[in-house]
Amino acid sequence: MSSRPDLKFSDVAEERGFYKRFLQLPQKSANTLRLVDKSEYYIVIGDDALFVADQVYHTSSVLKDCKIDPSTLRQFNVQGPLKYVTMSLQIVGNLLKMALMDLGKKVEVYDKTWKLQRTASPGNIEQVDDLIVGSLETNIVLASLKFNFNGTGATNYCTIAVSFIDNTNYRIGLFDLLDNEVFSNLESCLIQLGIKECLIPDLRDNPTMENDLKKILSVIDRCSCVASFVKASDFNGKDVESDLAKLCGNELSLSVSKFSANALGACNVLLQYLNIMSDETNLGNFEIVEHSLSQFVKLDASAIKALNVFPAGSQNTSATMSVGSSQKCTSLFQLLNKCKTNAGVRLLNEWLKQPLTDIEQINKRHDLVEFFMDQLELRSTLQEECLPSVPDIRRLTKKLNKNGNLEDVLKIYQFAQTIPTITDLLKQTTDELGSEKIQTLVREILLEPLLSNAEPLEKFKELVETTVDLEAYEETNEFMIKVEFNEQLSIIRKQLDQLKGDIRKIHLEAADDLGFDPEKKLKLENHHLHGWCMRLTRNDAKSLRQHKKYIELSTVKAGIFFSTRDLKHIAEETSELQKRYEQQQASLVKEIVSITLSYTPVLEKLSIVIAQLDILCSFAQVSSYAPVPYVRPKMHSMHDPNRKTELIASRHPIVEMQDDVTFICNDVKLVQDESEFIIITGPNMGGKSTYIRQIGVICLMAQIGCFVPCDEATVAVVDAILCRVGAGDSQLKGVSTFMMEMLETASILKNATQNSLVIIDELGRGTSTYDGFGLAWSISEYIATSIKCFALFATHFHELTTLEDKLKNVSNMHVVAHIDDNGAHNSNDITLLYKVEPGSSDQSFGIHVAEVVQFPNKIVNMAKRKAAELEELKSNSDSLKKLKLTSDQIVTGTDALKRSLKKWCDYLKDNQLTERLSDPAVQEECIDKLKTHIDDLSKEEGTSQTFVDWIRETLL
Repeated sequence: MSSRPDLKFSDVAEERGFYKRFLQLPQKSANTLRLVDKSEYYIVIGDDALFVADQVYHTSSVLKDCKIDPSTLRQFNVQGPLKYVTMSLQIVGNLLKMALMDLGKKVEVYDKTWKLQRTASPGNIEQVDDLIVGSLETNIVLASLKFNFNGTGATNYCTIAVSFIDNTNYRIGLFDLLDNEVFSNLESCLIQLGIKECLIPDLRDNPTMENDLKKILSVIDRCSCVASFVKASDFNGKDVESDLAKLCGNELSLSVSKFSANALGACNVLLQYLNIMSDETNLGNFEIVEHSLSQFVKLDASAIKALNVFPAGSQNTSATMSVGSSQKCTSLFQLLNKCKTNAGVRLLNEWLKQPLTDIEQINKRHDLVEFFMDQLELRSTLQEECLPSVPDIRRLTKKLNKNGNLEDVLKIYQFAQTIPTITDLLKQTTDELGSEKIQTLVREILLEPLLSNAEPLEKFKELVETTVDLEAYEETNEFMIKVEFNEQLSIIRKQLDQLKGDIRKIHLEAADDLGFDPEKKLKLENHHLHGWCMRLTRNDAKSLRQHKKYIELSTVKAGIFFSTRDLKHIAEETSELQKRYEQQQASLVKEIVSITLSYTPVLEKLSIVIAQLDILCSFAQVSSYAPVPYVRPKMHSMHDPNRKTELIASRHPIVEMQDDVTFICNDVKLVQDESEFIIITGPNMGGKSTYIRQIGVICLMAQIGCFVPCDEATVAVVDAILCRVGAGDSQLKGVSTFMMEMLETASILKNATQNSLVIIDELGRGTSTYDGFGLAWSISEYIATSIKCFALFATHFHELTTLEDKLKNVSNMHVVAHIDDNGAHNSNDITLLYKVEPGSSDQSFGIHVAEVVQFPNKIVNMAKRKAAELEELKSNSDSLKKLKLTSDQIVTGTDALKRSLKKWCDYLKDNQLTERLSDPAVQEECIDKLKTHIDDLSKEEGTSQTFVDWIRETLL
């Protein structure tokens, strides 16, 4: 904490003015963070200071009081003292990354006079990108949405015009989306594209839109996206066609005519929000892409969470998604992220959100992963020697655009040098060891794109080798232009070398004069204020006072800096020459940077191909080095009449990676028209949730092109993975547990098709047992009979298992548990076997689990008594139903029984028999009297003899 900079002002007037201007700023939203740039450090004040102290420093001790008059605070209705926090540039870089990427905040950066300099939001970080520390692990995608409500029914409830801009990959998308009243397609769209921020028309003042707007905002929030309101009038397509033509190239000027007016209007809002036309470097670099939901597997937000696709806890996301991260593996992303390049990390993030549905493309990825698994030497060379040296091209070219230097140019030069090494390795290995199919595939997907885009870089490499002093870079890590490249540079360099020789001579003479070793004691340094001078420690500097020719310059902890008249003169001359040299070199560097930027399109294409190679090697490494190596799944097309997903000895890839876990493998067989809907019952903690989730994870892995954790695997391609897992609520948003269940289930029912995979865990727990069971039954029956997709349903409603008798495509599975009571009433010897077998479970084992975790015996015994009472009551209720009595007969008989029992109780009281029940004779008299009253029941009008016989059997 002591290294944090202090807030400084030149005088009291400047300090007062600074705070007063802060108090005069317009009120900001709670989701906005304001920073002040003080050149060497940054400041946050007020609520933002409290936020930074909590989120960054994790202590309030960093907070300091602003020196401001209390009357000024009262003038602006500010309660209590005003606090501030200062931050170094490194801290600000991490803060911006967390605030924008993880917390979805907006940022405003002011200068010291509180003039707004930069703004940023989760979907628009261009203005602060140079401040963010490290590379971003996801593409920054901003979208705008224009809604057109049809009101013609649930299936075509709304048309959404969508436009998005992916600034990382220079893509602009426009398309129209048909959606239902729960906006499930919008949810899948936001997840597939990885949208960080949505621009939507401001309809908050329209009362007819209140309900729909609330749903839309809920969907956007569920997808970890930020909603920003824009004037509805801004959604017009005026001039957008010409702007798109400039951004994408004139040859595409006519292609925008196929897009709807609403989509073009949505695109116009994006261009204005990003102010993208003002940057000339954007012109001609973008491409228009068409996105279709059917291209990729639809994933809802619940599936992303339930399958642990990304790390839980947004604040940890950035840390866990970096290259070479060694964090504990808690997500599929962390498991598969063995990428060596930042572009590979970003592309993996995209692939996980966009699993393929085209079986041909899936098989191509599997072929390549299999090839890299087999070619261990090739994969090791790529991962250990080639890929780690590949820079983040996207970030590098953006830096070159703003304030590029020779160091950045040399990084690109090294990248250009790496490409031929990679292509030679691939070509040699595939020619020698690859089949004809693999040779064709590697050539098509990797070699040809690499070779065709690397060819133009030959001229770039020649430019660098001609102009840059590569020897100086290799020997001293200096970034400089070759002196022989420019005559003026050459002249100045010779003069500098001569002066440095004179400086060295003076240094040696002083060493002899003072009697100190020139290498160990008498230091020669280029001081940032004094220029070239000498330094001695404080103790050694005593001898200086004996020689008048030495001039003391300054005293610091490290010692005393001193010089001579000749050295001072030479130092000044050297400084002037150095400035001239740097000015001359700067103009040349600027020209080289400009030429380097002209290669941006081919560099971006090369980066994408290298990212694909990086991911394929990563998949191969993970599949090879898993606790039990993964296998290649055999894929079934969605059009296959005999679709099935059959997994032999399947495992959960994340759970098996945890320490001290020995994973129990299980089989699953989902077959069209036979076992499409599987109901899984069994004890808590028995592994039901793990079992159903691992099937979803395996399907996802297979469709992104990875091998899967099974002994054998046949996987049917699905068009959606939809989940309802866990009892989560959103109390701050006013959404209860049960409402969340219903919202997620409604989305599943609207989105699922015959080719989907549905995973449901414990539906119906958020309401009463009877309502919950009723909903669980009706939803299960609807999925099994109407949608007829592959579905896995884990439940404690054992009555649900009777669906197997009713529907041929429903089958039961249960998690095995063994109880050994040894004849003891309170035994807690339950063994969870984590094995899933056919059939249903006959009990939940809930009380046994309570015993395992050592609940107090009194509570456990009470629970057992209550459970037994309920079971007896249920048994009586079931036996009553089996009598096949009408509801009228049951009501009439029950009323008659109540009257008879009241007469019997009155008789016992009147004869004072209740006080003598310990007497056997009195007990016999009471029972005889009860028999008489029950016999008299049959004389009651409307009372069924069958009911009377059942009462007699039950009570006597």
